[in-house]
Amino acid sequence: MSRCPPTSHPCLFHSLPSSGREYAWLKLFAIGLLTISLMACSVKRVWYRLWPQEMAWYQQDTPDLVLKSDLEECRSVADDRTSIGHCMQAKGYLLIPRAETELLSVRSLQGKGFDEEEIAASLHWNKKKVMHYTDKEYELSHIDSLGSQPVDILTSIGKPAVKPLIAALKDNYPHVRRHAAEALGEIKDPRAVGPLIAALKDTDSLIRRHAVEALCKIGDLRAIKPLIDVLNEDRESHVRTSAAEALGWIEEPSVVAPLICALKDEHWNVRSSSARALGKIKDRRAVEPLVCALKDEDATVRGYAADALGEIKDARAVEPLVSALKDENRGVRKRAARALTNITGNEFVGQ
Repeated sequence: MSRCPPTSHPCLFHSLPSSGREYAWLKLFAIGLLTISLMACSVKRVWYRLWPQEMAWYQQDTPDLVLKSDLEECRSVADDRTSIGHCMQAKGYLLIPRAETELLSVRSLQGKGFDEEEIAASLHWNKKKVMHYTDKEYELSHIDSLGSQPVDILTSIGKPAVKPLIAALKDNYPHVRRHAAEALGEIKDPRAVGPLIAALKDTDSLIRRHAVEALCKIGDLRAIKPLIDVLNEDRESHVRTSAAEALGWIEEPSVVAPLICALKDEHWNVRSSSARALGKIKDRRAVEPLVCALKDEDATVRGYAADALGEIKDARAVEPLVSALKDENRGVRKRAARALTNITGNEFVGQ
C-alpha cells in the first residue's frame, strides 16, 4: 500500500514507529523550551526597560539609610518591581539615572562646604569617583528621560545637564520640551541661548512662552531681536505678553519703539505688560504714548500706564495724570495720585 508524503499525512505522528514517536516528542519538547526561553527574554527586556540597572531611586535631602529603609519597607509589602515602584513613588521618590543621583549627592555635600575628601568619606566612595563629578567640564550624556523630570531637580543638576536639555528641546513630547526650556532658563547657561531662540518657533504656544521666559532669565543680548519678533508676530496673546515682560527686564534702548507699538495691541494683557516694561526702562520717548494709554478702554492698562509715567518722572505727564485722578476706576485714580507724588514730590490723593 502506498504511503502519503510525511508532510501531508494528517496522522503522521501516530503512524511512526515507537522510536520515531519518542524523537518527535523530544523535538516538540525542545521547540517548546525554545519558545518559552524567547518569551522570557522578551519579558526580561520589557522588565528592565521599566526598571533598568542604571536607574536609581532619588529624593532630595534623603540619607541613604532612610532610602534603604523605605525600599525594604516597599519590598515587604509588594512582590514585583512595578508594585515596589508605585510604593516608592507614593513616598516621594523618583526613579532617575544613577549618574544624576550621584551628581546630586555630590552637589548637596558641596553646598554644605564639604571638600572632595570629605565627600568621598561621607558617600563611602574613592576620591577619584568624587573628582569625576566635581570636574567643571563634566557633562551628563544624553538621557531620554531627562526632560520628563521635575524642573527643580534639573536645576539642581545645573551645567552638566545643559547639553542633554538642549537636545530635549526637540523631543517629540511637549511636556519634555517645556521642562527643558524652563530648566535651561533657571540654569542660565549661555550655550542655551541659540537653541531657545529656535524654540520660539515651536508649534506649542506654552513651549514658546517658556522659551521667552528662559531667554529673559539668561539676559543675553542675542535674544533681543527674536523677542521683538515674538512681540510683533506671535499669534497667541499670552506669548506676546511674556515677550513684552522679557524686553522690559532686558532694558535696552532698542526695545522701546517695539514696546510703544505694542501699546496698541488688540489684547489688553499685551498692552498692560508693554506699559509696565516701558516703566522699567524709563525712556522719555515713551511719555506721550503712555499719556495716550491713560485713556485706554481697559482699566488695567490705564493703571500700568500711570505707574510707568510715575517711574519716568517727566513733567509732561503731570496734567494728564491730574485728569486721571477723576478716572471711573478707583485703582487707576490711586495709581495716578502715586505717580503725581513721584513726579512732583507733593502729596496727591486718589479717592
